[in-house]
Amino acid sequence: MDITYSFISLVIFALLSLMAILLMVYISSAVAILALLLVPLTCIFIMSDTTLSFLAFRHVVLAEGNVPINNYHVLLFIWSALVGIIVYSEIFTWYLGRKENKKYQVKAAETKPPKNITSSSMSIVSKAVSLLHR
Repeated sequence: MDITYSFISLVIFALLSLMAILLMVYISSAVAILALLLVPLTCIFIMSDTTLSFLAFRHVVLAEGNVPINNYHVLLFIWSALVGIIVYSEIFTWYLGRKENKKYQVKAAETKPPKNITSSSMSIVSKAVSLLHR
C-alpha cells in the first residue's frame, strides 16, 4: 500500500511541476507562479481532510527516526525549485531585452536615414569611390 501511495504522490507532484513549466513556457511566468501556489491551497480549502492527510504522508524516515520526509517536504522542494527557475528566467529575459534595447538606441543615434533617394545614391557612390582609391 505504501508503494502505491508513494507512486501516486510522485505522479501528482510530477503533474503539478509539468503544469507549472508549461504555463511558464506557453503563457506567462506570473501565471505559472500563481498556479503553483493556488492549486495546492485551493485543494486544502476544498478537500481539507484528504489534502492534509496526503501532505502528511511519510515517505522516508532518516537519522534513526529523527528526520521524516513527508509529502509537504516534497511540495516545498518542488515549489522552491520551480520558483527559482521562473525567477531566473524572468531576470535572464529582462537582462537580454535590456541589452538589445540599448544596442538599438545607440545605432539609431549614430545613423540618420537619408532625406531622399539622390542623397542616398550620392553617399553610396562616394563610399564606392573612396574604396577604389585605397
